[in-house]
Amino acid sequence: MKITTIKQDGLAHLSYFVSSDDEAIVIDPRRDAQIYIDLANKHQVEIKYVFETHRNEDYVIGSLELQNRYPSLKIGHSKETKFKYGEIKLGDEDEFKVGSVKVVAMHTPGHTNDSMCYMLIDSSVSNDPIVIFTGDTLFSNEVGRTDLVDIKLHEEQSEKLYHSLTEKVMKLPDGVIVYPAHGAGSVCGGDIADRDFTTIGYERVNNVWLDMDESEFIEAKLNQGLILSPYFKRCEHLNTVGPELISNLPCTEAFTVDRLEEFLKGSENTVIDTHNIEYFMREHIPKTVSLSMDSIGLLAGWALQEKHSFVFVLDDLENLDEARASLLRVGLDNIVGYLQTGVSGWKKSGRNTESMKNYGLKELKELAEAGDIEIIDVRQPHEFESGHIESSFNAPLTHIREKMPKIDKSTPKAAICGVGLRSTTAASILKKNGFMNIGVPLDGLKGWMKKGYSLE
Repeated sequence: MKITTIKQDGLAHLSYFVSSDDEAIVIDPRRDAQIYIDLANKHQVEIKYVFETHRNEDYVIGSLELQNRYPSLKIGHSKETKFKYGEIKLGDEDEFKVGSVKVVAMHTPGHTNDSMCYMLIDSSVSNDPIVIFTGDTLFSNEVGRTDLVDIKLHEEQSEKLYHSLTEKVMKLPDGVIVYPAHGAGSVCGGDIADRDFTTIGYERVNNVWLDMDESEFIEAKLNQGLILSPYFKRCEHLNTVGPELISNLPCTEAFTVDRLEEFLKGSENTVIDTHNIEYFMREHIPKTVSLSMDSIGLLAGWALQEKHSFVFVLDDLENLDEARASLLRVGLDNIVGYLQTGVSGWKKSGRNTESMKNYGLKELKELAEAGDIEIIDVRQPHEFESGHIESSFNAPLTHIREKMPKIDKSTPKAAICGVGLRSTTAASILKKNGFMNIGVPLDGLKGWMKKGYSLE
């Protein structure tokens, strides 16, 4: 048995390619699925099954992409959700054979009611379990969130997760290797450790959630503040009905400067600048939205509007495929083009670029104390409540457009977050919508606290 982990930065999504003899399975494939086909060709195996751990909320699944390539492949997911695709409706303890490996499904409701784990037994060696793929049920040093099914059912889902963990997953031997669906940085857990795998024994000793009794666990879950983005509902829908095949989506065309200028006039068009934030602050095409290649994987779903059409202004044309994939992974499918000559071509045509002020923290502090600037904190409410600059206004990036009517366009503004990424994106969205006197302190709140400046 060979296991290959496919790590997707940004969303911190982990998927898995497992091969045994001449057969293979894929666990929770990403939508741009060519990487699994390449692995199948490399190992000279045929992908027999795709197993989904649950109806994912934070990314679009790639099961149908693989089935389009391998028509005999069967897709399996829980019978608890009425999926519009897939051949296998899984229940607890259902078993499958892949080469010399036995796959055993384990129903573990809590994060969602359709959450499944998959235990692997390498029968060529022994009948003992060696691996479990835990989806969003158990992470390294964390457990799944329980607020997404329905906030009114938060307590009930927390109770379900506690019992799934204590009565099923943690009954496994200490030596069983745990492969979760997300790593550090994912919004699917509060504090996932920077390890892409763990063991049952390690988590039993070190995971604080597993040291709680039921009442403590439920109370802690109810009080856990996590990022909630509107795009989760889009992914839930697409992962229920089955997303469109990428090959059926619009082609991404090379735009001239004239065509981009016309495109910018559309009310449902967005031009995305993928340069790093320092470059964007110095120079950018008017009315473009900043999503650097460092942040686009995570922030595209938070910042972009579903019904819009998208064109890229790339820092490097070689990044086109990755930039496009970052949008497709969160169900933003109407990607129509990229500016062929980039910012330099725009400037050579005689058109103007704009800049955005990078506020030094000392200057920002003095302006704020004098009442000469309004600080817009674009972090999530639970982050804001944990500490913020006095008199700052909370307008989370995930809901920035809803907050715009409450922000005065006539006075200077500074958007702030932890390290400058979210705030630059938020500031560019505000600027696109008429907030021209806006800047960003790129050192962010991390730099603010490092200087010893106070928060309330």
